[in-house]
Amino acid sequence: MAGQAVSLVLSFVTRTFFIKYLDASYLGINGLFTNILSMLSFAELGFGTAIIYELYKPLAENNQKKIAALMNLFKSIYRFVGCFILLAGSLLIPFLDFFIEDTAEIPQGIPALWIVYVLYLLNSAASYFFNYKRSLVIASQNGYIDSLNTLTFTLLRNVLQIAMLVLFRAFIPYLVVQILCTFLGNVFISIKADKLFPYLKNYNSEKVDKASLKNITKNVSAMACHKLGSVLVSGVDNLLISKFVGLVAAGYYSNYTLLTKTVRTLYIQLFSAVTASVGNFVAQKSSEENYVFYRKLFFFNGYVAVFCSSCLATLINPFITILWGKEFVFNTGLVLIIILNFYLTCCRQASDIFIDTNGLFWQVRWKSVVEAVINLISSIVLAKCFELGITGVMLGTTISTLCTNFWWEPYVVFKYVFKKNVMGYFKQFFQYFIVVVLSIGVCTAIERFIPVTIVGFVCAATVSVVVPNVMMWILFRKTVEYEYFKQMIGNVVHRVIKRKRR
Repeated sequence: MAGQAVSLVLSFVTRTFFIKYLDASYLGINGLFTNILSMLSFAELGFGTAIIYELYKPLAENNQKKIAALMNLFKSIYRFVGCFILLAGSLLIPFLDFFIEDTAEIPQGIPALWIVYVLYLLNSAASYFFNYKRSLVIASQNGYIDSLNTLTFTLLRNVLQIAMLVLFRAFIPYLVVQILCTFLGNVFISIKADKLFPYLKNYNSEKVDKASLKNITKNVSAMACHKLGSVLVSGVDNLLISKFVGLVAAGYYSNYTLLTKTVRTLYIQLFSAVTASVGNFVAQKSSEENYVFYRKLFFFNGYVAVFCSSCLATLINPFITILWGKEFVFNTGLVLIIILNFYLTCCRQASDIFIDTNGLFWQVRWKSVVEAVINLISSIVLAKCFELGITGVMLGTTISTLCTNFWWEPYVVFKYVFKKNVMGYFKQFFQYFIVVVLSIGVCTAIERFIPVTIVGFVCAATVSVVVPNVMMWILFRKTVEYEYFKQMIGNVVHRVIKRKRR
């Protein structure tokens, strides 16, 4: 969490220098090329997840030969993926202008667009040639080592990038620093892995046994559809904005995605921390006990979704205005659609955890593909045919989410885990949705009288923090779920006080 906090601050500081010394269209280029290359990451197919899963047992048993064999396979796969991304990415060079609505928006001082793209391509491919050993460090419960390594090179990268912007006011040195830090970060974690696991060199020709290879292949085939859909959905919005609206608009939108993704990363990390505990609970309890626990987890999920969405909806425009300028701000209607998409994604965490811990990958294998198709078609129709621009792209994302994730994931959980009707979930969901709407409305009504200054922002933030918490307390204080978390938090506080007294 400390590493996330530092990275968060650095990302905003660097973005501020970026906007100050470079044109807004550079932000659009950054978002465009990042999304193009993120879509090529589909080549990984989920092999990393499948192999990491296979590592847990041999690590627990200290089966050095099997660990080495899995890492040898991992190395071969990631080298192939890295080469594939270099080749496939290179084939896109002649078509770069296709993704840009108005090539006149390309900054005049920038080198040839293909040179900038190649630097992004090298940065993306570099991570696959050494990064596989990072997974072994994490799987062996040495994640803090990776966190420190990531924090070190994130700090170095941001400081050097700021220096390049101030000294040269140019994009190329900024990108070169990014490539070097990505490469060095992967090399250093690889060296650390070799020190932690010296036996890897002793078994550098060890092969994976047929049973493990069969299991990996099965898991990869189940995750491939999910991987494809996820990559398409996550990458398509920026591409469509750049194509149908323009680079400058894509740059403005990237500021909003930076803020929403930062908050999303923090709450996903929060829920990821409890996944193993949920898995242990699920393995030992009945379906009815699992259902009772799910309602508690979903209440916590809803609480986080209401709080984060309410704060973002009311504070995101003032924050951007103060930090980067009023010209980077979207209208209220578009912001609310962006926050609605954020809220719908946030509310999925409880169901996603139960899908993962119950191994329901097969039941949701087509979900992401259907979502991607609906997202692409609806976004193009609304943005181009109805000329709604960015609003159309955002509405396309909303439609695809409502048509798939919104009902598909809870339906699978309720059908295969709880053996219950899913309507209980939707009743609980709409209760939280009403709270977030009321919370945003009340905060907006109060904050309209607060000036957009640093002091005013602190006052507005106070209102945005207090209102959703008060509303959740008023409406849910007598529920079993609220009492459960109230008691749990009380126990944690009591233990902390007791330790301090000792």
